[in-house]
Amino acid sequence: MNQRTIVLGIIAALLTVIVVLRYTVWSEGGNPAVIQPAPPSTSVVTIREETGDFLPQFSSFSAISDRPLFRSDRRPAPPEVIETPVIETPVLTQQGEPSFTVIGTVTGPDGGVATIRSDNETSRAYVGDTIEGWRIDTITSRDVEVSRDSDRYRIPIGERE
Repeated sequence: MNQRTIVLGIIAALLTVIVVLRYTVWSEGGNPAVIQPAPPSTSVVTIREETGDFLPQFSSFSAISDRPLFRSDRRPAPPEVIETPVIETPVLTQQGEPSFTVIGTVTGPDGGVATIRSDNETSRAYVGDTIEGWRIDTITSRDVEVSRDSDRYRIPIGERE
């Protein structure tokens, strides 16, 4: 390449840069143009009031603005808590108490299971089982109710005094 070709290439490159700047950055008259955001829309959105069986009148929706959704007085009152006294069934014993200890219980839909210690042996018992002549009637989360003949006894969980 000769020197004349190099000079013509540099001039062409400079003219290309000037043309690009002219149409991208500068506006008419050579002043830099500031890119402005689009003007706001001049159209006004109106809510059309429709009538018919499918939609109530617009005025019937005033409760929405009168009672905002997240105000505390808009929520329903909490339900009343009515405490009922626990009625304890009397424990009836006549001939002697059971000598075994209830270690723990697990209740379930079929009555549950009780862990019982009798004569230093630990075993599981279910509703209807018999231990030392005592039939297990109910197993609750707090105690086990046993019966023999007409005697009934409620044994709480844990060691007895």
